[in-house]
Amino acid sequence: PESGAEHSWAMALMAWLLALERDDLDAERVLLIALVHDLPEALAGDATPYDRHRDETGQIAETHFRKAPDYDPRETRLKHERERAALNEMVASLPEHMRAEVVAAWEEYNTGESTESRFVRQVDKLETLLQAELYYERHPEIIIDSFRAGADRDVADPGLRTILTAIR
Repeated sequence: PESGAEHSWAMALMAWLLALERDDLDAERVLLIALVHDLPEALAGDATPYDRHRDETGQIAETHFRKAPDYDPRETRLKHERERAALNEMVASLPEHMRAEVVAAWEEYNTGESTESRFVRQVDKLETLLQAELYYERHPEIIIDSFRAGADRDVADPGLRTILTAIR
């Protein structure tokens, strides 16, 4: 599978290129949000909504991957706390103005408070679906229903829905 860096690079490029074609988005802001959205995972790890479903052998039942992920509010809060601590550690040596920009962009992504952050969140779903579809082409035995259902549920932007249809 691709690394977090590969995912973030592909997603950032995709989001920036798509934002350049839109008058309602600040493409530079989109790029920054996309670049930092998963940055803390380098230290905190990449927790998934399925982690809590692991059995005593470390496995996750196949049925969980057949539907869109459900996000437990407590797990989401703990994940954000771990990632916030990791991000603060990562940017601690930056000058204050740079540190503030990176942290603000990461927080903006997580809260979905701006048009740009909501756009980036949807592009994130598209990029992960695209990667899942590529894996599925090579390994049709893997279950990617959760990626498809998650994108179907979470991608609402009309232009991005067109891309979703093309990926599917």
